[in-house]
Amino acid sequence: MRKLLATAVLLLGLASAQFSVENLKPSFAFVGGTQGFGLELSWHCLLFQPPVGEVRPALDLAYTVAGDFNGAFLFRYLYPMAEGLRAGAGLGVAVPGFDFGKTGLYFRADAEYDLAQALNVPAFVGADLGLAGGKFAAQLKVGYRF
Repeated sequence: MRKLLATAVLLLGLASAQFSVENLKPSFAFVGGTQGFGLELSWHCLLFQPPVGEVRPALDLAYTVAGDFNGAFLFRYLYPMAEGLRAGAGLGVAVPGFDFGKTGLYFRADAEYDLAQALNVPAFVGADLGLAGGKFAAQLKVGYRF
């Protein structure tokens, strides 16, 4: 059942993202949290924009200094809270260690603060808190958007 759910979410996300693949935005971040310290590559694009906020499919790939790989695909809703600050929630699938047999549901609440105006570079700081495959997951990140 989990494999079927993971496949359905992945295919739905990829099919939806085709419409805005030209707006694909990568980011690179240093992360630290319950899953270890390391690097994260992330890609997201605007899927649609309700009257307030935005919905984005996102693909996150992480590598920790302990040698662990992690991946996640989710749909995120981001809501503007203040100038440069966005908060939201996401729902998707997590693939710890790229072992598709361990694929699980991923729920995440997150916040990001855009440092572009303060630093004149497209940098950000953020925090994520959630459940990945039934396990608590939290991390802080400092990153750069390309």
